[in-house]
Amino acid sequence: MSRAIFPTWFPLLLPLLLGCSMSGRFHKEGFKVIAHRGASREAPENTLGALELGVKQGSNGVEFDVYKSSDGWLVLLHDRDVLRTTNFKDVFTDGRSAKVSELTLAELRKLDAGSWHSPAYAGEKVPTFEEALELLRGRATPVIEIKPEDIGRDVAMIVQKLGIEQEVFVQSFSPRAISDFHEVLPEVTTGYLTGKKISDNSVERAREHLRIARESGASVVVCNYRLADREYIEEVHRNEFLVWVYTVDDPAVMRLLMERGIDGIITNVPSVLLDLTGRGE
Repeated sequence: MSRAIFPTWFPLLLPLLLGCSMSGRFHKEGFKVIAHRGASREAPENTLGALELGVKQGSNGVEFDVYKSSDGWLVLLHDRDVLRTTNFKDVFTDGRSAKVSELTLAELRKLDAGSWHSPAYAGEKVPTFEEALELLRGRATPVIEIKPEDIGRDVAMIVQKLGIEQEVFVQSFSPRAISDFHEVLPEVTTGYLTGKKISDNSVERAREHLRIARESGASVVVCNYRLADREYIEEVHRNEFLVWVYTVDDPAVMRLLMERGIDGIITNVPSVLLDLTGRGE
């Protein structure tokens, strides 16, 4: 892959670009490249194949979404139902619900979660949460997004069972999910996800996001990249929080955000961002 020509400000970022990918200090140690639902441009999102590719490309963290099946298993899916990312309609023709919360793990395992993306991934299964954690263990930080607000404790208990409290990062749009997670594992670093503009004033917007983050126990604000102008980032940093953004695939936007001092970028194309930072293949 060809190397990008870096702007004059880029050398100032080099100390930030050498952060370690593992340990409980993951969020503090330099600029982070986070693969969104795995390397999901090149592989089907939230599958083991996508997670593996995100690791192999060199991502610091690999993000994925967690739902709960009807029989209590935590599984990797982004949507409330399985229609977009599986062959559900071909497998089940009896009119049953396609909602994740109304399907058992056995039913979910019958689905092909890869063919919709490309024939190369035909047969990929919906992974369990534990399978994803085991795949990433010691290789890249699991960046766990809790989807339903009532499963924070369930997520925490599995992390605790596997003994990987110092290896994970947890985030959610739901303050309740973060708070519930912290009731079990208060020491784990968490992020408050937000896409709410709230105010046209960047400083006021940052302060409101910080208020919610503090109340839930989060120490990182993870916002839509369109909200992260320079004033917003500076206000978050002034309050000794870090700020990550989602979901950025345009190299020009990646460069702009790094120039503004962003701490991490969640992207569907980690290989592109890694190349910009000089860490690509």
